[in-house]
Amino acid sequence: MYRAFACLTEEHTAWVVALAACICWISCAVALKLEQRVQAHRHGPIWLLASGFSIGAGIWSTHFIGMLGYDPGVVLGYEPRTTLLSLLVAIAAATAAFLLARATPSRWAGAGAGLVLGIGIAGMHFLGIAGVRLPGHFTWDPALAVTAIAAGCLLSAVGMAIHVGPAGPRARFAAATVLTLAIAVLHFLAMAAARVVPDPALAIPQLGLARGVLAGGIAAMMAVILAFAALTLMLDHLRRINVALARQSHMLREKTLLLDATLDSMDQGLIMVDAGGAVRVCNERALALLDLPRAMMQAQPSYRAVLRHEASRRERRLTDRSSRAWIERGEAGQTQVHERARPNGLVLEIRTVPLADGGFVRTFTDITERKAAEAEVARLARHDVLTGLPNRALFHETLARSLADIALRGGACAVLYLDLDGFKSVNDSLGHQAGDELLRRVAAGLRRAAGDGAVARLGGDEFAVLSDGGAAEAAALAERLIALFDSPFSVAGHRVGVGLSIGIALAPEHGMDAEPLYRRADLALYRAKAEGRGTYRIFTPAMDEEAEERRMLERDLRQALDDDTLSLHYQPQVDGYTGALVGFEALLRWTHPVRGSVAPSVFVPLAEETGLIVVLGDWVLREACREAAQWAQPLKVAVNLSPRQFQKPDLPESVLAILAETGLSPDRLELEVTESIIINDMARAVGILRRLKGYGIRISMDDFGTGYASLATLQAFPFDKLKIDRSFVAQLGTGPQAAVIVRAVLSLGRSLGMGVVAEGVETHAQMKFLTEEACGEMQGYLFGKPRPIADYAAAVGAPAVAVGAPAVAVGAPAVAVAAGSGLAAAG
Repeated sequence: MYRAFACLTEEHTAWVVALAACICWISCAVALKLEQRVQAHRHGPIWLLASGFSIGAGIWSTHFIGMLGYDPGVVLGYEPRTTLLSLLVAIAAATAAFLLARATPSRWAGAGAGLVLGIGIAGMHFLGIAGVRLPGHFTWDPALAVTAIAAGCLLSAVGMAIHVGPAGPRARFAAATVLTLAIAVLHFLAMAAARVVPDPALAIPQLGLARGVLAGGIAAMMAVILAFAALTLMLDHLRRINVALARQSHMLREKTLLLDATLDSMDQGLIMVDAGGAVRVCNERALALLDLPRAMMQAQPSYRAVLRHEASRRERRLTDRSSRAWIERGEAGQTQVHERARPNGLVLEIRTVPLADGGFVRTFTDITERKAAEAEVARLARHDVLTGLPNRALFHETLARSLADIALRGGACAVLYLDLDGFKSVNDSLGHQAGDELLRRVAAGLRRAAGDGAVARLGGDEFAVLSDGGAAEAAALAERLIALFDSPFSVAGHRVGVGLSIGIALAPEHGMDAEPLYRRADLALYRAKAEGRGTYRIFTPAMDEEAEERRMLERDLRQALDDDTLSLHYQPQVDGYTGALVGFEALLRWTHPVRGSVAPSVFVPLAEETGLIVVLGDWVLREACREAAQWAQPLKVAVNLSPRQFQKPDLPESVLAILAETGLSPDRLELEVTESIIINDMARAVGILRRLKGYGIRISMDDFGTGYASLATLQAFPFDKLKIDRSFVAQLGTGPQAAVIVRAVLSLGRSLGMGVVAEGVETHAQMKFLTEEACGEMQGYLFGKPRPIADYAAAVGAPAVAVGAPAVAVGAPAVAVAAGSGLAAAG
């Protein structure tokens, strides 16, 4: 190793060594780049020879530059043919190495190619030494020479293995560096293995190539290598430019295709016109919507030609003048939007957007479905969905126009308010679908019978008719309408009988504004329903007075609730066997400060209509329970419940809260209900009654026998008691049928295990009959009228409060007094 170091530092010029290393690295880098181009772009053998030439010439140049800097102490010369042969060996070895690496691109193949290259480098070196002419001869250190060859081959194998791996600037830099190291190591170790032995006996030989000629040859080799390097850089630059241009062209083509596909997939038709009036873009949707020939549009015609084509097809007369106006509007910078209905039924929304260069873009949107939907929405907003009749809003507009015409030209009209009688029972018994079908049939019948009159559905089972003429014409129309209901309707396989009640208001007689006419027709309808239904009534001023009276009475009733001026009276209930007092029915009474005593038959129906009955019912229940809880005797108290109260889902909880508040035992409370609460909604009502009965409260059916589904009601819920209606008791002794009915009810009660209470007992004969028939309990004037509880103080075990008359026991056996339903009339 000392010999190699001495050769490098003492026998070679330092700057020449550095120059040789730089030239060697450049040659390797250029050669490897050329060979990569061969691999990547499948170039022909010329490029392969160029890469072999570059690295071979670089190896040769490196060797001889080193020789130019080598100073063995004697004059050197170079034999031309041997020197040239060493160049050819280097080029051939490099070309063979690249062929081998190219044939099988793998790491092992690269290493094999490197061995070939290393052998070529060694051959070139020793041929170059063999061509040296000097006054002496070389002697060799065999071990060092073999080491030089081995090191050169090994490093060449590593460099080529790196080269055939993943391509890239870093890999190429590393491979060029390792190959440069292989060439340099082999050269300097081999030069260290050689020693010049001068021989004075030898004559000075012919030196052959002078050092200057050799330097010129080396310069020529480097020029060629640099030319290859420049060519490679230029080709790479051109390739990058071509790739970029190809990529841009491809992207442009893709964008064009994408734009075309996007335009053709639009829901809108689109036409773009340039400043000269030529159509530049027309998508598929525009061709379809405007029925334009594809061939004509592909030729990019003028937009005026498109307009003339449309005009020639008689779809819309558009002249050049109108098209110029459209173009001028575009140039004016204003976006134009309008709609056009085409003869084929399509409705297009046309939007024109001006462009900066003077052209415009026009879009065509098919809004046929939207316009149809808008028309349907507008129709539905003014018509009833179920029957197709005009609704309240449209009827109001029609009436307003009719009244305006009467005010202008004279004449008369009538507003008829119609309400179906018995419609609710159809809904309850057959279901809402049957009810809807009935409403549709009724609407069709009313439309036919009204003739030229305007028929509308106001909501629910309420209708209205507007007819021309005065009272006579309105009355005749009302009779025709009512006659429609003489025969039952066939609905859902059932024969359904309903009636019609009508209220009539006349214009101008009863007013010239729509709202007063509505109100007065409604008042007339209320009168028609109150007087028997299935008829009509024409408004009279007295109806207004009655309505005002009702409004005042409702106001006073609300005030009475707020002022706590209502009171309870109690009517006794006695045992039918012993005559002993068993309880009371609580009855609500109202003494008006001006009107005096107001009958329950007057204010209770009013409370039902206005909804006050719920508040009144709660007040009666609380007051009756509070009073009964103070009695010394454990008598029961009976309270009527209104159907409106059953609409409260928390009714059982409310009753239980009142019992807890007042301290009354649940088994002393008896709630009286009518069968209508079960008929209206049986499942819901029975559920509420079962919860009440579960608390220990007794449930009694009031007015039994006056409904039409009593037996079904008894089957649905096990009542504790049945109350025979007073209408049957009053006829005992005068009509044999009443006695039969009363016996039947008593027998039914015994069979079902239910108690029976007879209401309205006023004579001893009635009491005797009921006693003989084993009636469980009785109630009526014979045992006591409804009075304040103070009048029955002795019976309930509480000190009597002076009310002007002592507690009375009316000739009947041991009468005590019971509290009954606060919302019922007198017992």
